[in-house]
Amino acid sequence: MVARKSSRKSKARKTAKKTKPAKKTSKTQARKTPAKASKTSPDANKAMRLTFSYDGDDIKLVSQQRTDMILPPSDTVKGYGSYKGFWAEVRSGSDKTLYRTVMHNPTKNDAEVFPESPDGEISREPAPKRKGVFVVLVPDTGKGDDVILCRSATETKGPASGLHSLAGKPAKEILRLKLKK
Repeated sequence: MVARKSSRKSKARKTAKKTKPAKKTSKTQARKTPAKASKTSPDANKAMRLTFSYDGDDIKLVSQQRTDMILPPSDTVKGYGSYKGFWAEVRSGSDKTLYRTVMHNPTKNDAEVFPESPDGEISREPAPKRKGVFVVLVPDTGKGDDVILCRSATETKGPASGLHSLAGKPAKEILRLKLKK
């Protein structure tokens, strides 16, 4: 009689049969499980949706609407005075920055221009007749009084001058408005 060697697979099967399968939780049971208490304030999911229109460099508030949603955390609110780009800030009555959200520049300073020949290069040109609408979401708290939009001017000299979308200088305030309470 020939003795059979047990293979690793058969040992693994025997071990698997001996262990009890994990208890499955149905989707309905998972939904009924109470969520852990949040450490955030009750106003943490209150937001203000600000809709702006722009025509060239002229920016106007079109509407302000309260909404319930969770906003991403604030970008840095200190030491950003020399930063370049586009952002919105919420400031208190004492002009302290409470919330800041960095965004892509929604006012479209330039447009991508494709060459007529396949050998040509794609370039960026200043956008004529820039018009549009954009939305900014900020927290709706009793502490915020003003919303400020900041934008960098584009580079007009030097190696980046052909790329009109590149921010050339630190951002400056372009619009300040009072939040409706």
